[in-house]
Amino acid sequence: MSAVQLVPRVGLVLLLVSGLCAGQSLGDAARQNRQQKKPTGTTAKKVYTTDDMSDPAPAPAKGPRDLSGTWSFTHFDDRFQGWITLSQSGSTLQGTWHTSSGKSEPDTSVTGSVDGATVTLRRSLGDNQQNYTLTLSADGNRLDGFGEGYFLHHTNLSMTRNGAAKPATAPPSTTR
Repeated sequence: MSAVQLVPRVGLVLLLVSGLCAGQSLGDAARQNRQQKKPTGTTAKKVYTTDDMSDPAPAPAKGPRDLSGTWSFTHFDDRFQGWITLSQSGSTLQGTWHTSSGKSEPDTSVTGSVDGATVTLRRSLGDNQQNYTLTLSADGNRLDGFGEGYFLHHTNLSMTRNGAAKPATAPPSTTR
């Protein structure tokens, strides 16, 4: 057989082999090869592939901590004090802002939201808006942060949940 006849035949064989392999990815070929191998009696190392992996179970959904209740606040470097009552539904907050010391103003409505340990509050004073971004403490009884907007420029706001510091047991009675 001459070289002139051999080259086209080798080319044809290579073309057929590459055509058969083109339909199979390298991963599929490796997987098929692993499945065809028979154990040889020696201890083989375990090779983990995507076939061995499964999606981990999702963590149970954890709803936002309930911030409903009355919160005492100090605001604007302790120039103003008062309380805020909040009611929570899901991650949405609404309530009333009452300033009791530092200035006289009517009670205003407050809205907001909870996202993990971040709490946002908004209140309107007429046509003017104030926005607060606060961080909830690990025990859930304190909110600290800053406000921006009308009459504010990165002004601090600190809130403490009323009743958070109640003693674990009631004091002994002094009546007999």
